[in-house]
Amino acid sequence: MQPLDLTIAPPRSAKATTAGIVFLPRTIDKLRAMLPGGKLGEYRMEGFSDMMLERFGITTETLDAAVAKATTDDEIATIVHRDATPGSIDAWNEFATNRKLYNGDRDEAVADHPWLAAHPEIVLTLDFVDADDRRGFPNA
Repeated sequence: MQPLDLTIAPPRSAKATTAGIVFLPRTIDKLRAMLPGGKLGEYRMEGFSDMMLERFGITTETLDAAVAKATTDDEIATIVHRDATPGSIDAWNEFATNRKLYNGDRDEAVADHPWLAAHPEIVLTLDFVDADDRRGFPNA
């Protein structure tokens, strides 16, 4: 895959899916940004990406190697489906799509991100991630 520069545009939406796996395209984009010639910018693997891989029983190094060799997202998804702990993908999708921001502690979320006070509609973590990207890249 080609490296990405995440200083000029964000990774794909937190809600995007590849082969039925939510958040995987975003994680792939972050790993592409870590390839030689890419730029990760202020993004990181720690957090939701690491949580997803941990739940699948797949190391970041394994997925990183797959991204470096693959030419398509589907090739990477094939590896994830092959190597993931049985049932973990469905469990992840359920968890990720329904997880409340800060585990439902809105006051803590607003304390850390004051702009959220003006957006009571942002309740779920994936919605927050996408909204934060829009704030950082208003022209993307």
